[in-house]
Amino acid sequence: MAGAGKALVLHVLLCFLCRGVAQIKCLGSVWIEPGLEVLMGSNISINCLSTVGCPRSNLSIQLNSTARNETLRPLNSSAAQLRLHDFRLPYSSVLCFDHCGSKENKVLVCGTEVWAGYPPETPGNLTCTIGEDSGSLACTWDAGRPTHLRTEYRLHLNSTQTAEEDVFPAGSPVPLSALRGGSHYLAWVQARNALGTACSAPRHLDLQELVVPALPLAEGAETTLGSPPITTVRWRQQTQLEDVHCEERHKAEDAPMWHVEAWDSAVRAGHPLQSDTHYVFQARCRRSPPNSPWSAWSPPFMYTTPEAAPAAAPDVWRRLGSVFPNGSHEVTVLIKPLPPRAARGRILGYTVSVGSGQLLCNTSSTSCSVLVPPGVRVLHVTAHNSRGASSPANVTLGREARQQAFPAPAAVEVQRQNQSNVSVSWQPPSSSRSPPLWFIVEWVSTAPYSKEERFFWKKVPYQDTLTYIQGKRFHWLQLVEVSQSPNLTGIEPLPTASGAGGCEEPREQKGAEQ
Repeated sequence: MAGAGKALVLHVLLCFLCRGVAQIKCLGSVWIEPGLEVLMGSNISINCLSTVGCPRSNLSIQLNSTARNETLRPLNSSAAQLRLHDFRLPYSSVLCFDHCGSKENKVLVCGTEVWAGYPPETPGNLTCTIGEDSGSLACTWDAGRPTHLRTEYRLHLNSTQTAEEDVFPAGSPVPLSALRGGSHYLAWVQARNALGTACSAPRHLDLQELVVPALPLAEGAETTLGSPPITTVRWRQQTQLEDVHCEERHKAEDAPMWHVEAWDSAVRAGHPLQSDTHYVFQARCRRSPPNSPWSAWSPPFMYTTPEAAPAAAPDVWRRLGSVFPNGSHEVTVLIKPLPPRAARGRILGYTVSVGSGQLLCNTSSTSCSVLVPPGVRVLHVTAHNSRGASSPANVTLGREARQQAFPAPAAVEVQRQNQSNVSVSWQPPSSSRSPPLWFIVEWVSTAPYSKEERFFWKKVPYQDTLTYIQGKRFHWLQLVEVSQSPNLTGIEPLPTASGAGGCEEPREQKGAEQ
């Protein structure tokens, strides 16, 4: 126990202070009242009696190598007492010294130790099992609150057939050969320390029902390439018992919750798992009688599902640039990285093309500047990994769309919330021919002590009229409404009367730095 190790430390310390390792020689005595093991929070007295032989003893007491003389009071010329109130140190070493009138010349009188703790709580949830090939009975229980004291647990087995009772050290397997009272027992655990005794409620045991099957062994896993991919783990049964039922559980490596499914010896359940994800699998089994205990869970089996083509199109937006005399114009396509659940693997890059299949850009970056041919109104953006490409996201350029069909958001207001967040609120237009699909917030920000500008954008669901953005310095911010065009299959930005990219300048910018 932990207390024995700490007592050994005290023994070594005493030997060192006495300059000898063969035998501890005390020049007096040290004792604790009411005892070496006391209730947590109680008042104690540490007493020291010196036989050093000084004309007048000058005693000091150390607790865990720290002098504690603030409440030390002399009892006579060679004895002193240290009183401690509400004592709550689980373990402490105690040393007493006699200085014989000199603080520098101290002589060890003796030492001891003191534990503070609790009486045992009633043991609960007593569970006993017999491993299929173990030949012994193993029991576990909940001990309750730590006692911080030397506490002994003993397992009592009373045969209901012979009335014989056997007692075994709890926590150690009980050989079945030691049980000669049949197969039916009453079992309970008794806990005892210096402060009290507690017993668990008796539990009926039928040794025939306590046998647990040997653990299944995971041999591998496969994942189909269908939609969705299905992962199946191969388990090899190692039990020789009949009427065995098993269940399997799995979870993503960093997920908090397990998914549990039952299967028998003939059926293995497949799982529609996320691609390119680390999973952990375990299995356990039990016999068919309703009171039979489960085996422990098998050791973890780790498996990483293979990549699959991205499950969703990326979020995209654009910045409109210069228009040339031949009708072509510059566009910077902006791409939000796919979340892992949608990426289903490592995204290798993005492509930007026009409806005819003409490739304008192939990049691993999240932005790409392209020269759009005359007359093109829609760009297609796809993300791809090692297994394929996503569905295309459409970027509708829509310079010629009419403001009357797509009015701009109204009552845009910007307010600073704290040192790093700004809120942007607005009202949707009251007279729009098509309901909005979403809103786009655009802003240009600069870092402190720098003139470098960075462009940011954020897609907001159509039902929201408030969002928050991070940043301290904004030189420009605008809001775009995106609606379904009656003439296009893509999306259409709402242009202002000036045709400046479908944006309305904020009417108020409270608290934002200009």
